[in-house]
Amino acid sequence: MKGSVMDALDVLNQEHRHIQRVLVVLDRAVAKGRDGEFVSASLFLRAANFFLTFVDGSHHAKEMVLFQTMVAHRLPLAPGLLAQVSGEHGTGSEHAVAMLCAAEAMLRGGETDPARMLDAADDWLRLYRGHTAVEEAQVFPMARRLLPAGILDRMRTRFARIEASHGSLADAADAMERAFTPPPAGRLFPRGPVCSF
Repeated sequence: MKGSVMDALDVLNQEHRHIQRVLVVLDRAVAKGRDGEFVSASLFLRAANFFLTFVDGSHHAKEMVLFQTMVAHRLPLAPGLLAQVSGEHGTGSEHAVAMLCAAEAMLRGGETDPARMLDAADDWLRLYRGHTAVEEAQVFPMARRLLPAGILDRMRTRFARIEASHGSLADAADAMERAFTPPPAGRLFPRGPVCSF
């Protein structure tokens, strides 16, 4: 990194740190729920929307730019590695939708047991932590070593366009932390995937 200018890999690593802040908030809520304490379904709904909009829609879109660039430059990746991390993006979306639907059912009064919502959140937390570890231990270091600086700069420009269409992931993570200390009152019913109950 030259001065304060971040390249594409710096952006991805920084976004992982912001996402982890949201995971901490969600993990605490899951632990409370497992202990039988009240947990706000609106937190889980907002977390699911954060994952779908900012993690899946923005962060993973940027990672796909990286993966495509690595393939185009024939980097010596372990067989199946990119297929694994790309597949985990889809699985993460499924877990986020499951959490969103379970939270909506709780908020609408169609469900009183938070188990389905907590299970979906746990699935997402487990998947994302393993996913991030693989990327930071294997994918990003190889890209750092083998991709030319000019390529990383061009990717950063593409990242800026992706972020412009979704908004700032960092700002969204800040809002999640602020909104749920303490948990808010009320219900949220954002637009999103249609759920079957």
